[in-house]
Amino acid sequence: MDSTRWQRIQSLFHDATELPPSQRQSFLNAACGADVELASEVIAMLEQDSAGNSMLDRKLADVARHTLAVRCEFPLRDFGPYRILGVLGEGGMGVVYLAERGDLGNQVAIKVLRDAWLSPSRRERFAREQRTLAQLNHPSIAQLYDADTLPDGTPWFVMERVDGVALTEYCRQHQCSLEERLQLFRSVSEAVQYAHSNAVIHRDLKPSNILVKTDGTIRLLDFGIAKQIEALDVPVDQTRTGLRLMTPAYASPEQIRGDRVGIQTDVYSLGVILYELLTGQLPFDLSNLTPAEAATVITEHEPGKPSIAAKRTAAKAPVDNAAWSDIDVLCLTAMHKEPQRRYSSVETLIRDVDHFLAGEPLEARADALGYRIGKFVRRNRRSVITTAVVFATVVGLIVFFTLRLTRARNMAQAEAAHTQRIQQFMMNLFQGGDEAAGPATDMKVITMMDRGVQQAQALNTDPRVQADLYETLGGIYRKLGNWIALIRCCNKRSTGAGYYSVKTAARWRKA
Repeated sequence: MDSTRWQRIQSLFHDATELPPSQRQSFLNAACGADVELASEVIAMLEQDSAGNSMLDRKLADVARHTLAVRCEFPLRDFGPYRILGVLGEGGMGVVYLAERGDLGNQVAIKVLRDAWLSPSRRERFAREQRTLAQLNHPSIAQLYDADTLPDGTPWFVMERVDGVALTEYCRQHQCSLEERLQLFRSVSEAVQYAHSNAVIHRDLKPSNILVKTDGTIRLLDFGIAKQIEALDVPVDQTRTGLRLMTPAYASPEQIRGDRVGIQTDVYSLGVILYELLTGQLPFDLSNLTPAEAATVITEHEPGKPSIAAKRTAAKAPVDNAAWSDIDVLCLTAMHKEPQRRYSSVETLIRDVDHFLAGEPLEARADALGYRIGKFVRRNRRSVITTAVVFATVVGLIVFFTLRLTRARNMAQAEAAHTQRIQQFMMNLFQGGDEAAGPATDMKVITMMDRGVQQAQALNTDPRVQADLYETLGGIYRKLGNWIALIRCCNKRSTGAGYYSVKTAARWRKA
């Protein structure tokens, strides 16, 4: 049907709905003329509209239940040579059936895309998962066997049926030792490393996608939002739909922000899995948080050390206290906020797991104190700046008043010493030459003054005291009228004393 005819049908439909039902037939006969097919198509639309079965006429809850219902709408039918036995599970994108191939007698899992008509991007993701599984051939990755589409265009593919339990549940049920848990984790890491070597990033690693079989082997599942490494130059906006399908508790900060992802994205998720595997809890408690609050926690908050978290749970791995320091380094290095500071690859993470199991030093090192302080400052820039300003102000005031008090104290001590020197000088002046005999009874004033000048000459180390003494002695000579002695006293040269003596002599001459 071309667009012109469709527009004509819509126009007649809207015009007819404005008329009473009894007048619609005659209106259409006149409007359509000999084009009986046109009239019948409009009449069919009118009948459908009057029945009230349109999605737009239904309640929102009914529409949502019909569109997004988790219940499988496909009948239990055969898919080619595979006979459906039951439903294994259902998810946001598809339904997984348990099936059996009659000619071979083996059981498989068939994944069918639910509501394939909803979005081309969903069909593309489903097809991408098929292509990803087809190129991966590893004993720890569920294998792809077959793929096809239903007559209505719904895609489906057949993969290995994995009869097992989630990784963390398996360890809890079997009370696995530390070494057993690390060996299981190592197997998972090897499967992820194999995927990376084939240019595939999983992007949704979590315990429910890692099943452990009864024989203790693991299978990595669900590559639904996996990404080809060579396709990482796709603009970020085109990958946001896939990013929304991730599980936030195991997603890296760059995934939460919608930034470009890389192999370090899977390294981060492996770090979270290892953290949970050894401590019995996730590094962040996101329960009862809004999506925005959870995003803030993951992107900005630092996880606690596994050694500390393990003290709060009984489901932790049996670990010696001495080993927790290395486990802290293992987990926190893999979970570093900055991708470039994590393990550079899954291979390097595996190497450190092997070092730990062998009792050897790890290649990774804990963050230095300077780096942690820098991170703290960057996270709390405003508070740190405010605190620094207040601290600098307080320190400045303390230094300022301390210097003032020190200066005042030094001045007071100097003044006291100055006074003491003058007092000592005067006592020596009147003491005379013989300390045992005391001052002579017939000592003349002029003799005492001359002795004072001689003693003042010995005070070269204290020019201020010397100058003051010269000024005092000069004043006495002036009172006695001995101008020659006065001039001699004023002309004495010593450091600092000359200035005082010249000024004093000039002042005395004026007097």
